[in-house]
Amino acid sequence: MKKQILSALVCVSAIAAPIALMAPAAANTTTSRETVELVAPDYPRGAERRGIEGMVRLSYSIDAEGRVINAEVVESTPAGIFDRAALSAIEAWRYAPAAAQTDGHTRELEFRLGD
Repeated sequence: MKKQILSALVCVSAIAAPIALMAPAAANTTTSRETVELVAPDYPRGAERRGIEGMVRLSYSIDAEGRVINAEVVESTPAGIFDRAALSAIEAWRYAPAAAQTDGHTRELEFRLGD
């Protein structure tokens, strides 16, 4: 878990407008997979210009090779503003290989502007 948090902080600190990578939701009942690479989403320029902040909750599976598959938006506020950026980022994430695909993963990404 510490490696996952450290990776998230490194990714977040590398961009101008921070995006918080929250821990998996409590509803995630699958075996935890070790994070290899987290990619922070790009903050949409229009949202940044207008000072819009928000959140996207995603659900996804991880295949045996560690790639994110079947990612979909479960909830987002404001609706539709950050969805594409969140999906693009999470589909670039990589996890440690495992014997089989794991399903039922969830993650919430918060889009917050820096001070």
